[in-house]
Amino acid sequence: MTQPINIPDATRISRNPSILAAEVDAEIVMMGIQQGQYFGLDNIGSDIWKRIDPPCLFANLVDALTRDYNAERATIAADVSQLLRKMAAHNVVSLS
Repeated sequence: MTQPINIPDATRISRNPSILAAEVDAEIVMMGIQQGQYFGLDNIGSDIWKRIDPPCLFANLVDALTRDYNAERATIAADVSQLLRKMAAHNVVSLS
């Protein structure tokens, strides 16, 4: 199986301003009004959501997560890249 390619470090990550989000029991629940879809994030996904406001570079996000979680940078970069690509596919975030 091919490993997914990480998002480049210089990629700017920003939230879609039309997504409504609320914290429920330490997790983020979001609704895309235009798509009519609901999304939920677990506690780590919720932490990432909070950290991308204001928009930030992928490298800065991964570096901050590496400092705060006990895991290798490469592992965090791969996991965060996978989550952000899914979020971008649903127009929850933009990657530029």
